[in-house]
Amino acid sequence: MAKGPAADRFLFISDLQIPFEAPKALDFCLAVQKEFKIPQEHVYNVGDEVDQYFGSAYQKDPNGWHTPRSEIAASREKLLRWYRSFPQMKLAISNHGLRWAKKAFDAEIPSEMLRPYQEIIHAPPGWIWRDSWTIKTQYPIKMIHGMGYSGQGGHRQAALDFGINVVIGHLHSHAGVALIKTQGQRIWGMNTGCLIDDEAYAFAYNTTSRQKPILGCGVVVDGGLTPIFIPYERF
Repeated sequence: MAKGPAADRFLFISDLQIPFEAPKALDFCLAVQKEFKIPQEHVYNVGDEVDQYFGSAYQKDPNGWHTPRSEIAASREKLLRWYRSFPQMKLAISNHGLRWAKKAFDAEIPSEMLRPYQEIIHAPPGWIWRDSWTIKTQYPIKMIHGMGYSGQGGHRQAALDFGINVVIGHLHSHAGVALIKTQGQRIWGMNTGCLIDDEAYAFAYNTTSRQKPILGCGVVVDGGLTPIFIPYERF
């Protein structure tokens, strides 16, 4: 258990891709929040909170049990538990969250003709999305989804690019912390991995992948000084 006041602690929930999240993803995140005594207002999400499988441009599994409408309905139902457990959430705008919007843009449909994303998933007022979040703590932290980064060094490169401690998700098979020290600074980058159900048909593409998804979430304590990757298997 980390020491220090709760005000200096933060939880970073990784890619869930609801309704295809890991079976105990919510229980896991609640347990981590409780263990590290993280205040509700310090709960963040790196994005890809929903999968929006049918919003993608990729070929769909003909044996999948969802239709576009039933996937949205299932996502809403599962998200209700998250809304009740985490009434406040600060989320990064992400590629999966933008899937249907991108399809509409490609079809040249003006935004006035579309319903807001928050309305579609019945998000509460306490759930807020931004391209990035900068946490003004003793050792400031920037959270982004991670689009534009790749490979096992993506989180490290993000920290170098921004010159600040950075938390990302997006890259499912690479998780952990990279510490960086130069003559002028000491910073870190953290990849929170993901919290998906790798057995779900939405992730059939992982079957032949050499590197498999790493499940977990991120915690930062000591006012931003100490980043910790928490493996899902620990729960």
